[in-house]
Amino acid sequence: MVDKNEADKIAQQCRAEYNAGLLYRKDREKQWNLVEDFYFNRVKKSLKGKFNVPVPILPGFVDTWQAEQSRHIALKFKQRESADFKSAKKVTALYTTIKNKDDYDWDMVDTDGKKLACMSGRSINKNFAQSKPKFKHTLSPVDHYDFIASATGGGDLERHLYVQEDNVFKGKEELKDGVEQGVYDAGQVEKLINATSADKLIDNDNIYHSKQNRLIALGMNGITFNYAGQSLYKFVEAETTWKGKRYYCLFNVETGMWIRCERLTDVFESDLWWFTSWATNRDTFNFWSKAPCDDMVPMAEMIRILVNQEFDNRNKINYKQRAYDPEIFPDPAKLEWRPDGLVEANRGLGAKKIADGVYEFSTQEFSGTVNLVNWIDQMLKEKTGINSEAQGSTDQDKVGIAYLNVQQSAKRSGLIYESRAKCWQGIGRRFIWGLKEHMRKPMAVNIIGEQGEEWTELFRNEINPEWDIEVEGGDEDVQKDAIQKKEMREMLGTLAPDELAVTSPKWRVKAKLQAIGVEDDDIRSAFDLEGDYNKEILSVASKMIQDVLEGKKVKPFRGATPAFCQKIVDYATDTKLEDADYEMLMALAEVHLPIAAENMARKAVQMQAQRGMMAPPPTATEQLYGEQPAANTPGGTQSQSQQATNLAPRV
Repeated sequence: MVDKNEADKIAQQCRAEYNAGLLYRKDREKQWNLVEDFYFNRVKKSLKGKFNVPVPILPGFVDTWQAEQSRHIALKFKQRESADFKSAKKVTALYTTIKNKDDYDWDMVDTDGKKLACMSGRSINKNFAQSKPKFKHTLSPVDHYDFIASATGGGDLERHLYVQEDNVFKGKEELKDGVEQGVYDAGQVEKLINATSADKLIDNDNIYHSKQNRLIALGMNGITFNYAGQSLYKFVEAETTWKGKRYYCLFNVETGMWIRCERLTDVFESDLWWFTSWATNRDTFNFWSKAPCDDMVPMAEMIRILVNQEFDNRNKINYKQRAYDPEIFPDPAKLEWRPDGLVEANRGLGAKKIADGVYEFSTQEFSGTVNLVNWIDQMLKEKTGINSEAQGSTDQDKVGIAYLNVQQSAKRSGLIYESRAKCWQGIGRRFIWGLKEHMRKPMAVNIIGEQGEEWTELFRNEINPEWDIEVEGGDEDVQKDAIQKKEMREMLGTLAPDELAVTSPKWRVKAKLQAIGVEDDDIRSAFDLEGDYNKEILSVASKMIQDVLEGKKVKPFRGATPAFCQKIVDYATDTKLEDADYEMLMALAEVHLPIAAENMARKAVQMQAQRGMMAPPPTATEQLYGEQPAANTPGGTQSQSQQATNLAPRV
């Protein structure tokens, strides 16, 4: 923790930054509210006899725009030295596993962020890792209403002097647990609890209550009906620059009291803001840049006005205004339609006609509304790239024209993709720093090698936070890959007989699978003929290794194979173990060698019998080491010991 006097000053600065950040973007919030009104089809009440119905232009645009950006970004960690090749591959595998682990995985976070970005111009995420009770890396979306950034920071979040998240709620028990763990300052927590009253109603908004507009637009009251079920305290999670260094501060806005204040490097070793963000319309000098919906709102308003004017005019045509002659119709109330109605008429001794007693005022039909709406729609398609092809249909007769429309749309999306890619590289950087800082014990990962799938372990000392991070999954990459696959298919069809004779059949099968879009990992798994069987065997070996290291008694595994023994030997030699643990694992492998040899010999006999071969083949041990002495003899014991030594890597 920082010295309390200095922490008070830092908290005071954070509080001033909070107020400045809210005031800076206050008018921008009004535009967000307007966009939400259009998205949720919220309109003002109309005058009597006038139409003011919503026209769902913006909802369709948001859904189509979000679908157009639906391709998720994949990251690949690249080593800077050849010695780190496998380690980087293991980190990539672990990242992919964690990214897709939960029901609300990181791809869904990305999808939700795209919708917020379309409406506000910004997608914001919070990234952090923890080691207790075990390693966990969290990526969660941040509402743009809750995020506060410096006014002069510009489009790159790392250049900002401060970043904050509002509406962070913590219960009294959570605060007490934090004090016991040394996370929160005990004196400050006690002062805060005595100075403020906990509330079971969550005011999940800022002082301008702009955030509630979403719920109000849907007819819900989030201000009155916000019961939480437990007593909660409201905080702001802030990261700021103080005397040229970055600090972390968790404080209460109403009182200005902090409960945690320390150097950012003591919380996150990387010293990076734990927030990442990307923009739809990046502005170098303004973080809160415009959104796609900002361009759509005026057009949607025009169409709404035109449609409602058409309805008003149709209403006038259907329910015309009339004038009547009171001398002919003394009681005008009887002119209203009713079943089998009789109307008294006074013709004045036949001098007047009944038809002259009522006059209808005519209203002309609008003839240009449809044309004007179609013109606006066509202009939107051209200027936004959200054309018929992006919406899942085509209004073009020629396929070539439709293809060009898709290409133009992809070019516009490329600008957005570039911003997203930089953001996800930042997420990857924080992920690898989180691994380096918080991974306390090795983690099992499943990687694809040249021989198929293999389980291995990632150790903390293998990780280098300075590795390069490559982004995969963009439209340009997909197009290049499609061209390469097309050329591959054409090349395979032109191979001459002499070329077929000198090329590997395995390579040709691999090339065919690649040409139809099968992933490399799946191709390697396809060549692993006994993949599932080996996975089960290696799983038993891993469990047995754990039991031996924990001092548990183990029984010999009767299904052991050479791969089973090799797994044990590899773990013993690749892992930093005490001499006693190393010897136990090597002895375990030695015990299973004759079992593995017997199982392999039995399997070979079965395979040859299926092929109609009568002569028994040599055993797997004989194939590797030649003819072996009988088991349970001095020579046999010496031979098995030598086999275990041969399995270990030579130094």
